Amino acid sequence: MTLPFVSVIVTVRNEEGVIQRCLSQIQSQSYPHDRLELVVADGQSVDRTIELIRNYSLDRIPIQLIQVGSAGRAQGLNAAIIASRGDVILRLDARAVICQDYVEKCVQTLLESGADNVGGQQRPLWTTCKQQAIGLALSHPFGVGDARFRLGGESGYVDTVYLGCFWRKVFDKIGLYDESAPVISEDSELNQRILQAGGKIYYNSEIVAHYYPRNNFFDQWRIYFRYGGARAGNFLKHKELTSWRQLVAPTFILANVLLISLSLLHSLFILAWTAMTLAYLLTNTLVSTSLAHTHRRLALFPMLWIAFPCMHIAWGTGFWKRLLVPSRAGTYWPN
Repeated sequence: MTLPFVSVIVTVRNEEGVIQRCLSQIQSQSYPHDRLELVVADGQSVDRTIELIRNYSLDRIPIQLIQVGSAGRAQGLNAAIIASRGDVILRLDARAVICQDYVEKCVQTLLESGADNVGGQQRPLWTTCKQQAIGLALSHPFGVGDARFRLGGESGYVDTVYLGCFWRKVFDKIGLYDESAPVISEDSELNQRILQAGGKIYYNSEIVAHYYPRNNFFDQWRIYFRYGGARAGNFLKHKELTSWRQLVAPTFILANVLLISLSLLHSLFILAWTAMTLAYLLTNTLVSTSLAHTHRRLALFPMLWIAFPCMHIAWGTGFWKRLLVPSRAGTYWPN
Protein backbone atom coordinates (compact mmCIF):
# COMPACT_ATOMS: atom_id res chain seq x y z
CA MET A 1 0.00 0.00 0.00
CA THR A 2 1.24 3.47 -0.86
CA LEU A 3 1.78 5.43 2.31
CA PRO A 4 -0.12 8.72 2.56
CA PHE A 5 1.72 11.95 1.90
CA VAL A 6 2.21 13.77 5.21
CA SER A 7 2.43 17.51 5.77
CA VAL A 8 4.13 18.37 9.07
CA ILE A 9 2.97 21.84 10.15
CA VAL A 10 4.78 23.97 12.73
CA THR A 11 3.98 27.46 14.01
CA VAL A 12 6.89 29.54 15.30
CA ARG A 13 7.60 32.93 16.77
CA ASN A 14 11.04 33.74 18.16
CA GLU A 15 12.13 30.10 18.42
CA GLU A 16 15.82 30.48 17.56
CA GLY A 17 16.79 28.43 20.60
CA VAL A 18 14.88 25.29 19.53
CA ILE A 19 14.13 25.51 15.81
CA GLN A 20 17.29 23.69 14.70
CA ARG A 21 16.49 20.80 17.05
CA CYS A 22 12.98 20.71 15.62
CA LEU A 23 14.27 20.57 12.05
CA SER A 24 16.84 17.93 12.96
CA GLN A 25 14.12 15.75 14.47
CA ILE A 26 12.09 15.95 11.26
CA GLN A 27 15.20 15.10 9.25
CA SER A 28 15.75 11.96 11.35
CA GLN A 29 12.20 10.59 10.97
CA SER A 30 11.90 6.97 9.84
CA TYR A 31 8.86 7.79 7.68
CA PRO A 32 9.87 7.89 3.97
CA HIS A 33 11.22 11.35 3.26
CA ASP A 34 9.73 11.42 -0.23
CA ARG A 35 6.30 11.19 1.44
CA LEU A 36 6.94 14.16 3.74
CA GLU A 37 6.89 17.93 3.59
CA LEU A 38 7.36 20.60 6.25
CA VAL A 39 5.28 23.78 6.35
CA VAL A 40 6.40 26.41 8.87
CA ALA A 41 4.18 29.40 9.67
CA ASP A 42 6.11 32.25 11.27
CA GLY A 43 4.30 34.85 13.37
CA GLN A 44 6.62 37.78 12.76
CA SER A 45 9.74 36.52 14.55
CA VAL A 46 12.26 39.21 15.43
CA ASP A 47 15.14 36.87 16.30
CA ARG A 48 17.14 34.50 14.04
CA THR A 49 14.34 31.94 13.62
CA ILE A 50 13.72 32.70 9.93
CA GLU A 51 17.43 32.82 9.11
CA LEU A 52 18.02 29.44 10.74
CA ILE A 53 15.11 27.85 8.87
CA ARG A 54 16.26 29.20 5.51
CA ASN A 55 19.80 27.98 6.08
CA TYR A 56 18.76 24.48 7.10
CA SER A 57 18.58 21.85 4.37
CA LEU A 58 16.38 18.79 4.84
CA ASP A 59 17.26 15.72 2.78
CA ARG A 60 14.43 15.18 0.25
CA ILE A 61 11.95 16.93 2.55
CA PRO A 62 10.80 20.25 1.08
CA ILE A 63 10.39 23.16 3.49
CA GLN A 64 7.76 25.81 2.85
CA LEU A 65 8.05 28.96 4.98
CA ILE A 66 4.99 31.18 5.36
CA GLN A 67 4.96 34.63 6.92
CA VAL A 68 1.71 35.37 8.76
CA GLY A 69 0.54 38.26 10.87
CA SER A 70 1.04 38.35 14.62
CA ALA A 71 -2.70 37.90 15.33
CA GLY A 72 -2.53 34.40 16.77
CA ARG A 73 -1.39 30.80 16.58
CA ALA A 74 -4.68 29.58 15.08
CA GLN A 75 -4.09 31.87 12.08
CA GLY A 76 -0.64 30.34 11.63
CA LEU A 77 -1.96 26.80 11.81
CA ASN A 78 -4.68 27.56 9.27
CA ALA A 79 -2.24 29.22 6.89
CA ALA A 80 0.02 26.17 7.10
CA ILE A 81 -2.86 23.76 6.45
CA ILE A 82 -4.07 25.75 3.44
CA ALA A 83 -0.55 25.85 1.98
CA SER A 84 0.11 22.16 2.61
CA ARG A 85 -0.60 19.36 0.14
CA GLY A 86 -0.64 16.22 2.29
CA ASP A 87 -3.49 13.77 2.74
CA VAL A 88 -2.41 13.71 6.38
CA ILE A 89 -1.75 16.81 8.48
CA LEU A 90 0.58 16.27 11.44
CA ARG A 91 0.89 19.14 13.88
CA LEU A 92 4.21 19.55 15.68
CA ASP A 93 5.30 22.08 18.28
CA ALA A 94 8.73 23.61 17.72
CA ARG A 95 9.61 22.90 21.36
CA ALA A 96 8.47 19.27 21.36
CA VAL A 97 11.05 16.49 21.60
CA ILE A 98 10.08 13.44 19.52
CA CYS A 99 11.56 10.06 18.62
CA GLN A 100 12.59 8.97 15.13
CA ASP A 101 9.44 6.92 14.62
CA TYR A 102 6.99 9.62 15.77
CA VAL A 103 5.53 10.35 12.32
CA GLU A 104 5.53 6.66 11.42
CA LYS A 105 3.59 5.69 14.56
CA CYS A 106 1.10 8.53 14.11
CA VAL A 107 0.32 7.55 10.52
CA GLN A 108 0.16 3.85 11.37
CA THR A 109 -2.28 4.59 14.20
CA LEU A 110 -4.36 6.80 11.92
CA LEU A 111 -4.60 3.99 9.36
CA GLU A 112 -5.36 1.22 11.85
CA SER A 113 -7.69 2.98 14.31
CA GLY A 114 -10.21 4.44 11.89
CA ALA A 115 -10.01 7.70 13.83
CA ASP A 116 -10.08 11.23 12.45
CA ASN A 117 -7.30 12.43 14.75
CA VAL A 118 -4.68 10.52 16.71
CA GLY A 119 -1.98 11.41 19.20
CA GLY A 120 -0.13 10.24 22.26
CA GLN A 121 1.25 11.29 25.59
CA GLN A 122 2.71 14.68 26.43
CA ARG A 123 5.56 13.72 28.75
CA PRO A 124 7.57 16.34 30.70
CA LEU A 125 11.32 16.85 30.76
CA TRP A 126 13.14 19.06 33.24
CA THR A 127 16.47 20.63 34.07
CA THR A 128 15.69 22.20 37.47
CA CYS A 129 13.85 21.15 40.62
CA LYS A 130 11.13 23.74 40.06
CA GLN A 131 10.60 22.62 36.46
CA GLN A 132 10.44 19.01 37.63
CA ALA A 133 7.78 19.90 40.20
CA ILE A 134 5.67 21.68 37.59
CA GLY A 135 6.10 18.76 35.17
CA LEU A 136 5.08 16.22 37.81
CA ALA A 137 2.03 18.30 38.76
CA LEU A 138 1.06 18.39 35.08
CA SER A 139 1.17 14.60 34.83
CA HIS A 140 -0.61 13.60 38.06
CA PRO A 141 -4.38 12.98 38.51
CA PHE A 142 -4.55 15.51 41.36
CA GLY A 143 -3.26 18.13 38.94
CA VAL A 144 -5.04 17.27 35.69
CA GLY A 145 -7.83 14.81 36.48
CA ASP A 146 -8.28 12.05 33.90
CA ALA A 147 -6.50 13.72 30.96
CA ARG A 148 -4.98 10.62 29.38
CA PHE A 149 -2.61 12.54 27.12
CA ARG A 150 -1.06 13.94 30.34
CA LEU A 151 -1.20 10.79 32.49
CA GLY A 152 -0.53 8.02 30.00
CA GLY A 153 -2.43 4.76 30.26
CA GLU A 154 -4.06 2.31 27.90
CA SER A 155 -4.65 3.20 24.29
CA GLY A 156 -8.22 4.03 23.32
CA TYR A 157 -10.69 6.64 22.16
CA VAL A 158 -10.54 9.93 24.08
CA ASP A 159 -11.87 13.50 24.04
CA THR A 160 -8.57 15.14 23.06
CA VAL A 161 -4.90 14.43 22.35
CA TYR A 162 -1.69 16.46 22.35
CA LEU A 163 -0.91 18.15 19.00
CA GLY A 164 -2.61 15.64 16.69
CA CYS A 165 -2.32 13.84 13.38
CA PHE A 166 -5.38 14.35 11.15
CA TRP A 167 -6.79 13.21 7.86
CA ARG A 168 -6.99 16.30 5.68
CA LYS A 169 -10.63 15.61 4.93
CA VAL A 170 -11.42 16.36 8.58
CA PHE A 171 -10.72 20.05 7.97
CA ASP A 172 -12.85 19.99 4.83
CA LYS A 173 -15.71 18.60 6.91
CA ILE A 174 -15.61 20.66 10.11
CA GLY A 175 -13.50 23.67 9.14
CA LEU A 176 -10.10 24.93 10.28
CA TYR A 177 -8.89 26.09 13.69
CA ASP A 178 -11.03 28.79 15.27
CA GLU A 179 -9.49 32.23 14.64
CA SER A 180 -12.26 34.28 16.21
CA ALA A 181 -12.22 33.11 19.83
CA PRO A 182 -9.54 34.17 22.35
CA VAL A 183 -8.21 30.65 22.86
CA ILE A 184 -4.76 29.17 23.13
CA SER A 185 -6.02 25.58 23.48
CA GLU A 186 -7.31 25.71 19.93
CA ASP A 187 -6.57 22.00 19.62
CA SER A 188 -9.20 21.08 22.22
CA GLU A 189 -11.81 23.25 20.49
CA LEU A 190 -11.08 21.56 17.16
CA ASN A 191 -11.30 18.13 18.80
CA GLN A 192 -14.63 19.10 20.32
CA ARG A 193 -15.97 19.86 16.84
CA ILE A 194 -14.64 16.51 15.58
CA LEU A 195 -16.61 14.69 18.28
CA GLN A 196 -19.74 16.75 17.67
CA ALA A 197 -19.56 15.81 13.98
CA GLY A 198 -19.49 12.12 14.87
CA GLY A 199 -15.75 11.72 14.46
CA LYS A 200 -13.29 9.78 16.63
CA ILE A 201 -10.08 10.73 18.42
CA TYR A 202 -7.63 7.99 19.35
CA TYR A 203 -4.89 7.97 21.97
CA ASN A 204 -1.96 5.59 21.35
CA SER A 205 0.18 5.03 24.44
CA GLU A 206 3.19 4.21 22.23
CA ILE A 207 3.24 7.74 20.78
CA VAL A 208 5.17 10.12 23.01
CA ALA A 209 6.10 13.78 22.59
CA HIS A 210 8.32 15.20 25.31
CA TYR A 211 8.26 18.85 26.30
CA TYR A 212 9.83 21.24 28.82
CA PRO A 213 7.27 22.80 31.20
CA ARG A 214 7.50 26.38 32.41
CA ASN A 215 10.42 26.95 34.75
CA ASN A 216 8.77 29.33 37.23
CA PHE A 217 5.42 29.66 38.94
CA PHE A 218 4.58 33.04 37.42
CA ASP A 219 4.74 31.65 33.88
CA GLN A 220 2.87 28.54 34.99
CA TRP A 221 0.14 30.69 36.54
CA ARG A 222 -0.11 32.80 33.40
CA ILE A 223 -0.40 29.85 31.02
CA TYR A 224 -3.00 28.07 33.17
CA PHE A 225 -5.01 31.26 33.56
CA ARG A 226 -5.14 31.36 29.77
CA TYR A 227 -6.02 27.67 29.57
CA GLY A 228 -8.97 28.25 31.89
CA GLY A 229 -10.10 31.19 29.79
CA ALA A 230 -9.70 29.12 26.65
CA ARG A 231 -11.91 26.35 28.00
CA ALA A 232 -14.54 28.89 29.00
CA GLY A 233 -14.38 30.27 25.46
CA ASN A 234 -15.03 26.78 24.12
CA PHE A 235 -17.95 26.46 26.54
CA LEU A 236 -19.44 29.77 25.41
CA LYS A 237 -19.20 28.64 21.79
CA HIS A 238 -20.44 25.06 22.11
CA LYS A 239 -22.57 25.29 25.29
CA GLU A 240 -20.99 22.13 26.67
CA LEU A 241 -17.79 20.71 28.13
CA THR A 242 -16.22 17.43 27.05
CA SER A 243 -15.12 16.06 30.44
CA TRP A 244 -15.90 16.35 34.15
CA ARG A 245 -12.31 17.41 34.88
CA GLN A 246 -12.99 20.76 33.20
CA LEU A 247 -15.50 21.65 35.92
CA VAL A 248 -13.38 20.83 38.96
CA ALA A 249 -11.23 23.98 39.23
CA PRO A 250 -14.09 26.42 38.40
CA THR A 251 -16.31 24.65 40.95
CA PHE A 252 -13.56 24.92 43.57
CA ILE A 253 -13.23 28.68 42.96
CA LEU A 254 -17.00 29.17 43.01
CA ALA A 255 -17.35 27.20 46.24
CA ASN A 256 -14.69 29.37 47.90
CA VAL A 257 -16.39 32.59 46.84
CA LEU A 258 -19.87 31.44 47.87
CA LEU A 259 -18.87 29.99 51.23
CA ILE A 260 -16.81 33.03 52.21
CA SER A 261 -19.64 35.36 51.16
CA LEU A 262 -22.32 33.33 52.94
CA SER A 263 -20.21 33.18 56.10
CA LEU A 264 -21.35 36.75 56.70
CA LEU A 265 -24.85 35.34 57.20
CA HIS A 266 -24.11 32.25 59.29
CA SER A 267 -21.08 30.75 61.00
CA LEU A 268 -21.82 27.30 59.54
CA PHE A 269 -20.62 28.52 56.16
CA ILE A 270 -17.20 29.49 57.51
CA LEU A 271 -16.97 26.03 59.05
CA ALA A 272 -17.82 24.48 55.68
CA TRP A 273 -15.19 26.65 53.99
CA THR A 274 -12.61 25.69 56.61
CA ALA A 275 -13.35 21.99 56.16
CA MET A 276 -13.08 22.24 52.37
CA THR A 277 -9.83 24.20 52.56
CA LEU A 278 -8.28 21.78 55.05
CA ALA A 279 -9.30 18.82 52.88
CA TYR A 280 -7.64 20.42 49.86
CA LEU A 281 -4.47 21.30 51.77
CA LEU A 282 -4.27 17.81 53.24
CA THR A 283 -4.64 16.20 49.82
CA ASN A 284 -2.04 18.56 48.41
CA THR A 285 0.35 17.73 51.22
CA LEU A 286 -0.11 13.96 50.85
CA VAL A 287 0.31 13.99 47.07
CA SER A 288 3.32 16.32 47.22
CA THR A 289 4.96 14.17 49.91
CA SER A 290 4.33 10.99 47.92
CA LEU A 291 5.82 12.41 44.72
CA ALA A 292 8.86 13.83 46.52
CA HIS A 293 9.43 10.44 48.17
CA THR A 294 8.95 8.52 44.90
CA HIS A 295 11.50 10.70 43.11
CA ARG A 296 13.83 10.74 46.15
CA ARG A 297 14.14 14.51 46.15
CA LEU A 298 13.05 16.28 49.32
CA ALA A 299 13.32 19.71 47.70
CA LEU A 300 10.41 18.74 45.44
CA PHE A 301 7.90 18.89 48.29
CA PRO A 302 7.59 22.69 48.71
CA MET A 303 7.72 23.16 44.93
CA LEU A 304 4.92 20.66 44.38
CA TRP A 305 2.92 22.11 47.26
CA ILE A 306 2.92 25.43 45.37
CA ALA A 307 2.60 24.01 41.85
CA PHE A 308 -0.74 22.23 42.36
CA PRO A 309 -2.75 25.21 43.72
CA CYS A 310 -1.00 27.48 41.23
CA MET A 311 -2.52 25.39 38.43
CA HIS A 312 -5.93 24.92 40.02
CA ILE A 313 -6.54 28.50 41.11
CA ALA A 314 -5.19 29.98 37.88
CA TRP A 315 -7.31 27.66 35.70
CA GLY A 316 -10.46 28.26 37.75
CA THR A 317 -10.13 32.05 37.91
CA GLY A 318 -9.26 32.20 34.21
CA PHE A 319 -12.40 30.22 33.44
CA TRP A 320 -14.67 32.58 35.40
CA LYS A 321 -13.00 35.70 34.07
CA ARG A 322 -13.65 34.59 30.50
CA LEU A 323 -17.30 33.82 31.30
CA LEU A 324 -17.95 37.09 33.10
CA VAL A 325 -15.75 39.57 31.24
CA PRO A 326 -16.03 40.05 27.44
CA SER A 327 -12.77 39.28 25.68
CA ARG A 328 -11.30 40.26 22.34
CA ALA A 329 -10.11 37.93 19.60
CA GLY A 330 -7.04 35.81 20.31
CA THR A 331 -3.61 37.38 19.98
CA TYR A 332 -1.55 34.66 21.61
CA TRP A 333 1.64 33.09 20.30
CA PRO A 334 3.60 30.79 22.63
CA ASN A 335 6.63 32.32 24.31
